[in-house]
Amino acid sequence: EPAESPQKPLPDVIKEQEKGLTEARDTVEVTDTSAVPEVRPGDAEELERVWDLYRRGDPRWSLERDRYKSRGEGAAYLLSAQLLRLYMRVNAERARYPKQLVAVKREIVEVGPVGAPALVDLMILDRIRMRDDQWFHPDDITRSDCREMLEGMGAGATPHLMKALKRKDVGIKARRLLAGTLGGTRDPRAYDTLVSLLRKDPAWQVRADAASALSTLGDRRAVVPLTEAVKTDDDDFVVRQAGKAKLELLEAGSGKRN
Repeated sequence: EPAESPQKPLPDVIKEQEKGLTEARDTVEVTDTSAVPEVRPGDAEELERVWDLYRRGDPRWSLERDRYKSRGEGAAYLLSAQLLRLYMRVNAERARYPKQLVAVKREIVEVGPVGAPALVDLMILDRIRMRDDQWFHPDDITRSDCREMLEGMGAGATPHLMKALKRKDVGIKARRLLAGTLGGTRDPRAYDTLVSLLRKDPAWQVRADAASALSTLGDRRAVVPLTEAVKTDDDDFVVRQAGKAKLELLEAGSGKRN
């Protein structure tokens, strides 16, 4: 059954989307350039046709979106970048366009983890280089949106989140966001990374958030490292968070992920 059609387009927002579709990859200059797939000939031209369906609220959009994605990673990347451009426009006036904001976030998740690197950058960096050498400074609401979309992508976002944690310039706030989002993916591959943050991160804030993320992850193996944290961590808040997370896992009973 076709998904719900997008909300009616916004003339002042969509107007900008009609220009420069072939340059959609330049919306956000992602830090991890290795994650940018090759775009095949014809991908950009076909995107113009498909995007027109979204712009007009055509009920064929969801079917044609999925067909376009099947062209390959390059096509999916262009579509994700185009949706991200729309998100940025709508986000700038989010109080005025709440329904459209919800709709475009849903579409970004539907396109999949090919858009995760850009979302990670928007979530953790203090400023993002945009097209035409402009800079965007994400606020906490934007970061929260990005976290929501990354968690919605589930396991597909995990490799990008873990890779971001290895950057040398990732500060406390960024590590906290990455830890929380890893828990929200509910991906078992995040377990070892979260345990490492709980045991080794020098910032008590990150260790506390890693404890909470382990509870969200829902893997009962975390009872052991959480017990260790309760006994050995030198920060009272971390001890409390670890104890709370441990209790939540034990109360889950079976230990199955939520």
